[in-house]
Amino acid sequence: MQRPNYAKLHPRFSWLRDYLAQAAPPGRLPGRQDIDPSRLKALLPFINLVDVEYDAGELRFRFRLVGTLQTEVAGREISGRYLEDAVLPEFMERIRNNMRKCVTTRKPVYDRFPMPHPARDFIDTERVYFPLARDGETIDMLLILNDYPHEEVQATEPAPERKETRPSSGLESKTPAQ
Repeated sequence: MQRPNYAKLHPRFSWLRDYLAQAAPPGRLPGRQDIDPSRLKALLPFINLVDVEYDAGELRFRFRLVGTLQTEVAGREISGRYLEDAVLPEFMERIRNNMRKCVTTRKPVYDRFPMPHPARDFIDTERVYFPLARDGETIDMLLILNDYPHEEVQATEPAPERKETRPSSGLESKTPAQ
């Protein structure tokens, strides 16, 4: 559990970081309403959305959406399930702590660990948890971007290339600068 070192991660992580920063209202966190899913099309198979619920002073986490590639690689569907019903008991505290840290620090959290896989013992995974807040302040959702560094897994479309570190606003001139 640590801050992400984007220079060592797949370029899709820094692209998403930059996109979320650009989508956020000034001085606030982005909310789900600030995100255009069509801009994330190449990343959607790698993304999980997790609802953050505040229940009598305790945080609860429910997987709202789980990317198709995540479901395929994990070999199971966890959409709609609470954390304690979605992950194996031996990983629950680690994942819960990552989610709590993201909520309490209001900053992205990185983690990498082997995930159980039905066809073999484990698959190497890494992920960054990004906080989202509908009101720009109170975190009500986490956007989790997953990757499988040693696997031959690909989304149906390529992820953004490294050279594209700032998302396009769509307002830039289509002609080269003179």
